[in-house]
Amino acid sequence: MAINVNQTEQFVEILRDSASKLIVVDFYSQTCPPCALVDRILAQLVNQYPNVGFYKVDIHRFPEVAEQCRITATPTIQFYSRGRNINEVRGANQKAIVDAINSALSSSGSEGQSAYGVVGHIDLTSVVLKTQSECLNQNDSKPFENVFAKNDSVLESDVDEQMVLHIAFNQPIKLHSIMLKAPLENAPKNIKIYANRTDIGFDDADSAEPTQEIEMTEQMYKDGGVVNLRYVRFQNVNSVSIFVVDNLGDEDVTAITQLAFIGTAVNTANMSDIKQNEHDHDH
Repeated sequence: MAINVNQTEQFVEILRDSASKLIVVDFYSQTCPPCALVDRILAQLVNQYPNVGFYKVDIHRFPEVAEQCRITATPTIQFYSRGRNINEVRGANQKAIVDAINSALSSSGSEGQSAYGVVGHIDLTSVVLKTQSECLNQNDSKPFENVFAKNDSVLESDVDEQMVLHIAFNQPIKLHSIMLKAPLENAPKNIKIYANRTDIGFDDADSAEPTQEIEMTEQMYKDGGVVNLRYVRFQNVNSVSIFVVDNLGDEDVTAITQLAFIGTAVNTANMSDIKQNEHDHDH
């Protein structure tokens, strides 16, 4: 949920926070029906954009803030970066809100926003549907979910060194890079990546044309494990399948400590249950 502002001083601190990240502020009124729709929209966007700050300001509780921000209708959503109001959306317009966020994140790339050193993109781990993702040939005592745990737990293969990872996302994404961390002797070496192919198994992986093939090296892991993809081929991705062919040490077991996806959300949101309401409610 978006955070309610409870003090004027808190709003000042929020604007300071916009020096390092995008801030979205929903100016609302308790008597404004479209404001409830905006509240539901932002509640979902909080999960889809973990690096963005979402806040709400009740214009009747804080009329001086509303006046300073030149709010004349509710709902009004303002977007702040580096202490400045860079955009504004009026009404419960889902697409306009999402477009404004993506536009702001894209333009802020040159100003230093990054994930694992990839400027202009974010860590998309939060949009992975873990319940619909799986690993074929995993050691059940060291399962697939360990790659998202951000600790020392590890995913390991079982009967041999090969694995097929199926990863689903809760919305379409533009995938720029992947990041792999692994113990070097057991780290994946040759991998094949398939965009929007959920049917890939071991037999298919040998014959199906991958979207991209990558040969990892020891130095690549030492440099952080980030691999840039052919971005033009990963523009509207709902799922990714990764076939791990072998590992650096020619060991019987392949291991992965962490797997991350780096990119941006496509300009849509998975909120079909929310009807568009683009009419302002004057106060």
